Amino acid sequence: MGMLVQNPDPLSPGRHPTTSFKYLAHRETHRRECQSMFERILFPTDFSEPSMKVLGYIPALKEAGTREVVLVHVIDQKEITLIAMGGQGFLGTVPDQETETQRQLREEIQHRILDVRRALEKHGVKVTVRTPVGSPGKEIVAAADAEGASLIVLGSHGRSNIRDRLLGTVSEYVIKNANQPVLVIKRDRVVGS
Repeated sequence: MGMLVQNPDPLSPGRHPTTSFKYLAHRETHRRECQSMFERILFPTDFSEPSMKVLGYIPALKEAGTREVVLVHVIDQKEITLIAMGGQGFLGTVPDQETETQRQLREEIQHRILDVRRALEKHGVKVTVRTPVGSPGKEIVAAADAEGASLIVLGSHGRSNIRDRLLGTVSEYVIKNANQPVLVIKRDRVVGS
């Protein structure tokens, strides 16, 4: 004696063609929505090892639909001011020194950005570069909005263990204030620390 088994496949014989079409249309819409989530990602970096770990995830993101990467390096206004003052803690700066310092920082950053841009382009993604001056967390969030990013991908923590607390607050600021989803690539743990 045979059992009656219903085939859950919406394309199976006997299904109404409208139902099958609606299912296929829904499935295709869902696939496009998932791909568009990763289509244009924002990659903020301070060029530290943890932030550069994002590069290793680009092939998987490209496979998930990434077509363009907006590469952002924020020049922290506080650092420019401190360097222009010669590292001294007094108020007031000499405008010519600050301008020269900013120029030198931009040149160094441009060289590093060029290297990262080439690495991204090797993966076959279009790259847009932004180097705003200001507060890192605020500038990252503003860049994501201005560029229409669908996802922000950042490495946790930054330049050194000494600055973990500060740069951890940048990641935290972005997570709390971004209008886009944020993917955080965790820092490798060092045994014994």
